[in-house]
Amino acid sequence: MKIKPFVLGSVSTNSYIVYDHDGTKDAIMIDAPDGNSSVIDFLKDNDLNLKYVLLTHGHFDHVLGLGNVTKEFKNVEIFIDKEDEWLVKNKGEGNREILSEDFPCFLSIYEKDLASLPSNYSFYEDEIASFKVIRTPGHTEGSVCLYNKKENVIFTGDTIFASSYGRVDLKGGNYNKILSSLKYVLSTTKDDAIILPGHGERSTIKREKAFYGLP
Repeated sequence: MKIKPFVLGSVSTNSYIVYDHDGTKDAIMIDAPDGNSSVIDFLKDNDLNLKYVLLTHGHFDHVLGLGNVTKEFKNVEIFIDKEDEWLVKNKGEGNREILSEDFPCFLSIYEKDLASLPSNYSFYEDEIASFKVIRTPGHTEGSVCLYNKKENVIFTGDTIFASSYGRVDLKGGNYNKILSSLKYVLSTTKDDAIILPGHGERSTIKREKAFYGLP
């Protein structure tokens, strides 16, 4: 498996292209921030077919690029947890609510990207494309981590950062739930697994367990 990281959009959101994982030219995109033309170029330059977009959660900074992606890759299938559907359906009505309440100055800036959000989404079961789907509510109700045991890598979205975790003060956030989710992931994943978060630098399970004082 090869993983190409990108830092995209107005709040420096991490996105990842996963490829060479199944012996085909199919690729997977983890999260779809705005400003993702470099991702599209990478896929085209390497003759990759984007099969899936796997969303770690539905916040605007992780989904605003979906319109651009679906315009270029008509058959791509987008996965999100059912609990976060409210954030993306009807042209992002949930994200519009959050932006109106907490970031009103950005609502008009993101209007074009919100208006281009696709209407069709698939919902996670327990596995997708060799990834185990670990439901980790707290940052949002539908936050997930995506763990590939064979490759020993876990995409944690905004549930686990290097020495930190995602904010819980937006609608759908819950402090107790994110701590419970964080502890569950750290205690059930191999120590040497690589953490690839939604923002900031990568880490490892072992490093984060030590930071939080977990055995």
